[in-house]
Amino acid sequence: MEEYLTFAKNLALNAGNIMLKYFQVGLDSKVKSDNSIVSVADEEINQLVIDEVSKKFPDFSVFGEEGSVHKKSNFVWVCDPLDGTVPFVKGLPISVFSLALVKDGKPIVGVVYDPFTKRLYSATVGGGAYLDDSSIRVSNKKLDRQATIDSEWYPNTKFDFDPACHDLSFKTGVYVLHIGSTINAACMVASGQLEAMIFDGSEEKNVDIAAVKVIVEEAGGRVTDLFGREQRYDQAIKGAVVSNGIVHNQLINLVDI
Repeated sequence: MEEYLTFAKNLALNAGNIMLKYFQVGLDSKVKSDNSIVSVADEEINQLVIDEVSKKFPDFSVFGEEGSVHKKSNFVWVCDPLDGTVPFVKGLPISVFSLALVKDGKPIVGVVYDPFTKRLYSATVGGGAYLDDSSIRVSNKKLDRQATIDSEWYPNTKFDFDPACHDLSFKTGVYVLHIGSTINAACMVASGQLEAMIFDGSEEKNVDIAAVKVIVEEAGGRVTDLFGREQRYDQAIKGAVVSNGIVHNQLINLVDI
């Protein structure tokens, strides 16, 4: 497991350097068929992952948001090369890189890197979750005035959580954010800064939650689909509720979809 984790961490740092290279350079972007945005940084990082995996683990598959390699293996490296592309091309420093090793549909290693703050989140199944070298845990807060959640949805997604979140905020006083990076927000749940994150995730090649799954759960939290069910992470997911565990069922019941 340590070999996989070290590989993922080193690759994350290299991906972060590419993000910084392109940040605030008048970066060109284009609209994909699913109405999402992709930049040259997304594509270069995704290719870096494919190249490095093919050298180090030639029998493993890669499932990337901007490109994949399929092998006959039960191991898949799942990559979101740059989560938060729209903020990135607008010059907002909140985007992150994520990489997970998934075995038989379940993430066993997860790494997320924020090159702007130099925060490196990591976890292995049974090994705990870390921010850099420090162990992290989810919060123990309920949905009240002391709590903060994040709701992420986009023009091409199926569900609008805003009405439900607005109602929750009005009734309980919980603060609702729209950070602009699903993975960044989910890592803030893992480190106890947020209590939950809700994400539609109806895009065709959604890979946002694979690394988050192992990081948040090793930090004591819970990650499911929008209906509270488990799902495979070697394929596109169908949305997610990421929480400290305490508020999880309340959020699933709140969002009537």
